[in-house]
Amino acid sequence: MKNGLFLTSLLTGLLFIQTIHAQTASELNNSGLAKYNTKDYNGAMQDFNKAIALNPKFDIAYHNRGLSKLGLKDYNGAIQDFSQAIDINPAYANAYHDRGIAKMRLKSFDAAQQDLGKAIALKPDYISAYNNRASVRVSLKDLTGALSDYSKSIELKPTAEAYIGRANANLNAKEYKTAIADLGKAIELNPGQPVAYLYRGNARYMLKDDDGAIQDFNKVLALQPGNANVYFNLGAIYSSHKNSLDAIKAYRHYNLLEPREWAGYKNTGDIFYAQLSRYDSSAYYYDKAWQIKKDDKDILERYGNSLLKQNRIADAVAMFKNQIALLPADPAGYYNVGAAYSFGRQPKESLSYLEMALQKKMTDLSFWQADKNLDNVRLLEDFSNMLKKYFTKDEIAKYPFLFKFAER
Repeated sequence: MKNGLFLTSLLTGLLFIQTIHAQTASELNNSGLAKYNTKDYNGAMQDFNKAIALNPKFDIAYHNRGLSKLGLKDYNGAIQDFSQAIDINPAYANAYHDRGIAKMRLKSFDAAQQDLGKAIALKPDYISAYNNRASVRVSLKDLTGALSDYSKSIELKPTAEAYIGRANANLNAKEYKTAIADLGKAIELNPGQPVAYLYRGNARYMLKDDDGAIQDFNKVLALQPGNANVYFNLGAIYSSHKNSLDAIKAYRHYNLLEPREWAGYKNTGDIFYAQLSRYDSSAYYYDKAWQIKKDDKDILERYGNSLLKQNRIADAVAMFKNQIALLPADPAGYYNVGAAYSFGRQPKESLSYLEMALQKKMTDLSFWQADKNLDNVRLLEDFSNMLKKYFTKDEIAKYPFLFKFAER
C-alpha cells in the first residue's frame, strides 16, 4: 500500500514539473516578444532559444524566433524557423505569411507569392497578405494580379497603405490619372505620408502638370526634408522650364545629400553649359560627375566641349582622347579630337583624326557642315580631298556650305 502511494506521488510530481516547464516556455516566449518589440532582436532570440529548448514543439516560439531573424536580416535562418513552425502546425497562416516576406527579401518572388497565397487560403481576410502579395506581383510584373490584391485589401479595410500600393501598380501600368485618384484617397486617410505626395508628384509630372508636381514635391520636403530624390525631380522640372537658378539650387541640395551621385553634377553642368553659357562652371560640374563615372560618353563629350569653349585646347583634346579610349569603335571621339585640333589651328592633327572618324563611318555631312569648330580647316584643299574620298559629288552637292564657310 505504501509503494502504491509512493508511485502515485511520483506521477503527480512529474505532471507538476511538466506544467512548470510548459509555463516557463510560455513565459520565455512572452519575454522574447517584449524584447522583439523594442528591436532587441538578439536578446529576443536568446529567450526564444530557451523556450524551444524546453518545448521543441512550440510552434509560436519558432515563428517568433523567425521574426527576430528577419529583424537581423538573416533571411535564410528566418525561413528555416518559419518552416519548422509550419511543420508543427500546417495551418499556421502567420508563419506562411512571414516566410513569404523572408523569400521576398531574398527576391525569390515566385516562392514568396506561393507562401502568401497559402496564408490567404488559410485566412481569407488576411489584409497584410493581400498587400504583400500585391507587392510581390508588382515585382513579377503581374500588374493585373497586383491591382486585384490591392482592391481586395481595400474592400476588406480601406487603408492609406493599400491605396498607395494600388497607385504604385497603376503608375507602373502608366495609368496616371487612376493613380492620382487613389493617392488623393490615401492622403485623406493619412495626410502625413510623404510617399503619397511623392507618387502623386511623379504622376502629375508624367501628365505634364508641372505646377501640381512642384506642389506635391514641396509637400514631401516639408514632411521629409532629407528626401534627395525630390530635389532631383525639382531640378529636372525647373531645368525644363529654363528656371536655371532654381534648378541649380535643387541639384545642389540633391548632391549635398547624395555626394556620390554623378547625375546631379552632370545635370548641373548641363544647365551652366546650355542655359547660362558659363563654361568654367559647366566644366567644374562635369569634372565632378566624371570623377565618379568615368565610363559615360555624354559626360566626356560635354566636359571636353566645356574645355574647348574656354579655349583650353590641350585639355579638351585630352578629354576627347579619353572618349576614344572608352569607345574605340565609336567615330564620335575621333571626330571630337579632330574638331578640337581644328579649333586650335592644328590642321595636320585635325585632318588625321577627322579621317579616322570617316573610316569609322562618321558620315552625317549635315553635322559636318553645321559644326563651326571645323571652320579653320574647311578651306584647306586637303579637307575637301579627304571628303571626296568618302562621298560622291552628288552627296557633297547637297551641302553647299560644307567647304565654303566664308560665304555663309
